[in-house]
Amino acid sequence: MALITISFASCASSTPEPSSAKGSTSERDTAVVHEPCDKDSASAEKVDVNGDRIPDIIHVKQDGREVCRVVDLNLDGAIDAFIYYDAKGVERRRESDFDRDGRADEIAHYERGVVVLKERETNFDDKLDTWDYYEGPRLARRERDSDGDGIVDQWWQFNNPNDAKCAIVARDQNADGKADPGSVVDLCAESYGAPRAPVPPPGGATPPEGGAGAGQPAAAGAPNAAAAPAAGAAASTTAAPTSAPVAGAATAASAAPAGSVPGQPAAKKGP
Repeated sequence: MALITISFASCASSTPEPSSAKGSTSERDTAVVHEPCDKDSASAEKVDVNGDRIPDIIHVKQDGREVCRVVDLNLDGAIDAFIYYDAKGVERRRESDFDRDGRADEIAHYERGVVVLKERETNFDDKLDTWDYYEGPRLARRERDSDGDGIVDQWWQFNNPNDAKCAIVARDQNADGKADPGSVVDLCAESYGAPRAPVPPPGGATPPEGGAGAGQPAAAGAPNAAAAPAAGAAASTTAAPTSAPVAGAATAASAAPAGSVPGQPAAKKGP
């Protein structure tokens, strides 16, 4: 837990340090800003893919090179994305409208054609609330403003490259702009949402002492009664009762996996 807290403290330090409590200079710029792309310019090349006389792709050019592109991906007549290119023709920015309300819900930033940051609006209030940071193709960490006050109060670290759903999440519950140590949750830990280990039946792992069967003493002079419960065992009043409970103990021990019983998960917020 201490290592997790230190890790989140280092991530939080990359953002502006809050003064004391939420409110003043620590607020993020949450405005969803559209970068101009003059789709109606005389130099724009318009492409009608489905023949409905409405352009589905518009290539906006300046000095002979494409500077941005307007795309209707599902051919419904509404713009789904604005794509922007650098001087070398490599994508540098993309504004996507997923709910078709005419406003961007996500702004992706690229470096050398590779996404490094996605700014997202997830609760339909037309303000940015989530910042996703990428390392190569993988989402590495996330910062969220869950209550819409413009200040980050959740920090996510996606710590398993093989499972994009795994993350360690810390929250700021006391409004001081810092991750609270007691709020840290590992979404893929055994203590969070894992099924409880099966409990063996009472006495299943402990053989009864000195008896044949469940606590009943062996009858004197009756070797067949002692040999019957254990197939293949020697017809002896002493060997059979000992071998049968030992085999049962080994089976019960293997059926009960090692590990502690998972606890109750802490409440979490997520997109």
